[in-house]
Amino acid sequence: MEIFIKKLTSDDIERQLVLPNNTRREALPFQGTRDIEFPIKFGHDGVEVDVHCSRIAERLAFTRGWVEIARNLRLNAGDVVALRKEDNGRYKMTVRSGSA
Repeated sequence: MEIFIKKLTSDDIERQLVLPNNTRREALPFQGTRDIEFPIKFGHDGVEVDVHCSRIAERLAFTRGWVEIARNLRLNAGDVVALRKEDNGRYKMTVRSGSA
């Protein structure tokens, strides 16, 4: 299940990833809490990083863990990231280069 797709800005890469308004919130494991932390697989080798997601003024944002993903994937402004919840219940992030 696709949760969101977003074209990245420089702020998304350097600080935190503010999730788009059309993010499928019900697919994230909040269960009534304001903040959550959950593992996201990324890259070709399937490395997992725990990412902290917070509700900030009715918006969702990836904070801790996100900058590590951005650095490891060498993300740039204009790249497009997509987060999916796989059939096994795990989360996976894919990236499409904005220069393609």
